[in-house]
Amino acid sequence: MSSDKIFSRSLQPLYLQAASIFRGNIHNRSWCPGERIPPLEDLMTTYGVSRATLRQALGLLEAEGLIRRSRGAGTFVNESLPEKPVLRIPKTWAETVELSNQLGTVSLVQSDADMPLPDALGVRCDARRGTSFQYLRRVHTTASAPFCYSEVYLESGLFRKHRARIQKSTVAPVLDQFYGSRLTEARQVLNIIEAGRESAEALQIPVSSPVVELRRCACLGDRIVYYARLEFPFHNMTMEFDLLAH
Repeated sequence: MSSDKIFSRSLQPLYLQAASIFRGNIHNRSWCPGERIPPLEDLMTTYGVSRATLRQALGLLEAEGLIRRSRGAGTFVNESLPEKPVLRIPKTWAETVELSNQLGTVSLVQSDADMPLPDALGVRCDARRGTSFQYLRRVHTTASAPFCYSEVYLESGLFRKHRARIQKSTVAPVLDQFYGSRLTEARQVLNIIEAGRESAEALQIPVSSPVVELRRCACLGDRIVYYARLEFPFHNMTMEFDLLAH
């Protein structure tokens, strides 16, 4: 299949699509560490994109530490590639808590007044909605980089009770420690979307990059006490299933 047909199927900018293909070439060893990659003229012919598009795409890979460009010598895959952190997408509440405990927390926005939940949660939950939630917008980090952008709504009473802990931590472990045995419902939906301006800036990725979106809610009794919408860079996540599990 020709490259122009592949590129025409996506609304992403061409340089992001090209960067994704080149990144894949490096990770699957089509372009090996230390190897010189094809010159721009060959890439233009192979992929049917302009010189400017290729330079933008290669600039992204250079910023990620995947390649180095040497004037007069060409562009080479780095001999030592940066370690790529990969975390498993949680499928249970216990896995959610485990993942949350691995991430650092940096606050971006914290509401000064109580807020209602969004009209559209994007996850099925029939429990009663309160009208008083604390809104937290954050970026969560691994040792090497921003890893998760989150928007969290936590029942205001719970936030006030555990304010000091929650301001330094992800929310799920706090909920689990104090209320885990009393949670009556916890649901999660996974979507693949494009990063918007705010999340792209927080995650240090280009706007419209593919991200894994998780929408999650948890209930105590008959009421929602926690709702979160999270975005993870697509290439940093993996999922694993036991296909014989009942």
